[in-house]
Amino acid sequence: MEGTWQLVEVYSTFLRIRGQIRIMPGARLSDEVNRLERFMTIYNTITEPLVSSYPVVSPQEANSTIAKASVVMVVPEQDAYESNRALWKEKVRHQIVLNTTAFAMTAEIHLEPKITLGQHIERTANEFLPLTRINAIVVASLGGTPQTFTRHFALVNPASLVSYSVRGAPTGSS
Repeated sequence: MEGTWQLVEVYSTFLRIRGQIRIMPGARLSDEVNRLERFMTIYNTITEPLVSSYPVVSPQEANSTIAKASVVMVVPEQDAYESNRALWKEKVRHQIVLNTTAFAMTAEIHLEPKITLGQHIERTANEFLPLTRINAIVVASLGGTPQTFTRHFALVNPASLVSYSVRGAPTGSS
């Protein structure tokens, strides 16, 4: 089977699974993650706790099948824009604040003109949200030394959202 390999970090509420995902020709990471299947396979995985004060959960596994419903966020390990000029559309950049089951973060989302974040989430409820310029804090770490990270790109599962805000949005819109 052809394709390229991309290093990724898959986050759930309490775990981080690091490994590789196969990206098929002509596809992007978001295309692979948003496939219709309820599970995704990650290869050469290492499972770690999200809070670093715990030991490694499992040594390297050849592959792990992950339930997408339990995933909060998927992040490519190398910071690179996900782009495909053939799929380009005019978008408007919005600064947002998201609280998920595992992270509190600020980020940017790029939406079609005249579409609110709420409308976008409603019409693509089963697709992970592509975000850029992410600054996140691990919620579970707030009792001790806060663990933060910055990434250029991430995919966030809308099912993991607790709340969201759009900075600069008129009152009453989202």
